[in-house]
Amino acid sequence: MYLLGYEIGSTTIKVALIRSEDNKVIGVGQYPEHDSTILSRHSGWAEQHPESWWQDLCTATRNILLQNQINPRDIGGIGIAYQMHGLVLIDENKKVLRPSIIWSDSRAVTIGKKAFKDLGEKECLENFLNSPGNFTASKLRWVRDNEPDIYDRIDKIMLPGDYIAMKFTGAVQTTISGLSEAILWDFKKKKIAKQVLDYYEISEDLIPEIVPTFAMQGTVTAEAAEMSGLVSGIPVTYRAGDQPNNALSLNVLNPGEIAATSAESGVVYGIVDRPKYDVRSRVNPFAHVNYEDNYDRIGVLLCLNGAGTQYGWMKSQIALSGRHYDDMERMASTVPIGSDELCILPFGNGAERMLDEKSINSHIMNLEFSRHSRGHLYRAALEGVAFSFVYGVNLLKELGLEVDVLRVTNDNMFQSEVFSMTIATLLDCHIEVVDTTGAIGAARAAGVANGVYSSLEDALSHVTPSIIHEPRLNQSRCNQAYSLWLSHLDKALFDIPSKANRPEVLRAKNDTLKATIEEKNKELAASAMQLHNKDEFLMEIKSTLKEVGEVASLDDQKKVLQRLITKIESKTDSDKDWESFEDQFNLLHSDFFKKLKSDFPKLSVPEAKLCMLLKMKLSTKEIANQLNLSVRGVETRRYRLRKKLQINKELDLEEFLDRV
Repeated sequence: MYLLGYEIGSTTIKVALIRSEDNKVIGVGQYPEHDSTILSRHSGWAEQHPESWWQDLCTATRNILLQNQINPRDIGGIGIAYQMHGLVLIDENKKVLRPSIIWSDSRAVTIGKKAFKDLGEKECLENFLNSPGNFTASKLRWVRDNEPDIYDRIDKIMLPGDYIAMKFTGAVQTTISGLSEAILWDFKKKKIAKQVLDYYEISEDLIPEIVPTFAMQGTVTAEAAEMSGLVSGIPVTYRAGDQPNNALSLNVLNPGEIAATSAESGVVYGIVDRPKYDVRSRVNPFAHVNYEDNYDRIGVLLCLNGAGTQYGWMKSQIALSGRHYDDMERMASTVPIGSDELCILPFGNGAERMLDEKSINSHIMNLEFSRHSRGHLYRAALEGVAFSFVYGVNLLKELGLEVDVLRVTNDNMFQSEVFSMTIATLLDCHIEVVDTTGAIGAARAAGVANGVYSSLEDALSHVTPSIIHEPRLNQSRCNQAYSLWLSHLDKALFDIPSKANRPEVLRAKNDTLKATIEEKNKELAASAMQLHNKDEFLMEIKSTLKEVGEVASLDDQKKVLQRLITKIESKTDSDKDWESFEDQFNLLHSDFFKKLKSDFPKLSVPEAKLCMLLKMKLSTKEIANQLNLSVRGVETRRYRLRKKLQINKELDLEEFLDRV
């Protein structure tokens, strides 16, 4: 019996065939040979047609069966690994509504940042272990806001692997691991993240049925069998995101174990035994493939968007026609460590999570036409990605992950000795290269749920390193090159043009601050004026009382006291003094009383005084003290004032007065 494993990437579809009896890899293939098309209609966008994934998968399946002369009736299970964080939308007829918004698309960054702030950073990190960020839930909110006609037709949302499983089985399902990568899983409550759905105004009905990562998730339909060259009835028994699956492929399942890969994106993925998070959300914890056993296996993921994509760009745009990666490696190995001070920042593939979601793009620094060759560019490109890995792994160390050994697959940039040795030297660790791929891991995992293997450990017993890279480069020269690269990264981060720093935004912020300062100055002046008047009045009372003590006869004392009473009455109910106060208040508050009386001529003096006190932002208790009323009395006056000013129910009284 044989097991089929797939890895649905954004560049190609990989397929692997395992013979279950001896766990031997019979065949590995991919389709197409060239990189798949990524649609980018706007800067920062990245989309693909899900139908093309399925068509390429069917071609890859037919090819591997034909090449290895395998009878499809001998296939005993299917496992699926897939590019994480993508959004696939289907209607009630299971038809795709729009191209998938894939992992490298950064259009929802602003949406996720706002959600992080509004929901509460601590709340998000403690419950979801992440900011909503630029993940699947935020991408769905973008569709809701910008493509309402499409959003209204959605029956279910899916991740790319859920879509492929649906094409095989007809069943619309997802997994806890998948929901966690979409930021739709609550690790505290161990259920769907209702807070995120409610905040984004997304119905829970859009979430598919949840099935275990390892389970009988359905069987191949007759239609899928005809398209793929398989037979109906083959069970689909495993699905997981590419990075958790890559860790599984390398037998990285337990706390302290770390996997890495550098294909189109670069990833370091470490396992911890309890929920952990980075307060700045530069790394991302998700449910690992074995999380559901005891809810205690979390994979902490560090992602670099520009890794292999950058080096692939270097091959297609800089290398001579017909050159292969082996040729580039030979040329790079002739260049000294540090590439003679040529530096490349590889961040040209959208917002980088580990850089606080900034899009700084790729940069080539210190290029000298008379000094640097293609070999320098190749080595600087490899070093740029390697330095990015080191920068990111140091973030993982802050969470307590020890990095003594990195396990990596043999089908990505870790095939480069320049690349691997640079990382090993800077981190002072060993890099174990295992002869496996994500598709092979998915095939082996498929044999667990249907009983071919007794356990994951049994399925992965053949996973051993074929190459070990040790830290053999010159440590000081590597550190010097890394420090130079870091200095350029710091400068790029400091100089990055940001929407928040655009002149029009800064002018608006400045105007707002000026208005706020002016308002505060008015309030301060009004308070100072009020205190000054009180002080003057108290001095007058003190002087009069002193005069009473100096007067000998009782009649004269009565006259002085009567004069004092008259003075107090004049202060508490004097139209003349009130008019004087109005003039001063109008100076501070742009003719507030003039506008108020013009619009509401029947307003009484006590009502005008209440308006003044409200305008000064005094609390109900403070107003009660000023007017010698109870708190209830002030509330009654506020109610009557609202009716007299004819303010609608949706508007606050204070807000109304601010507009006068």
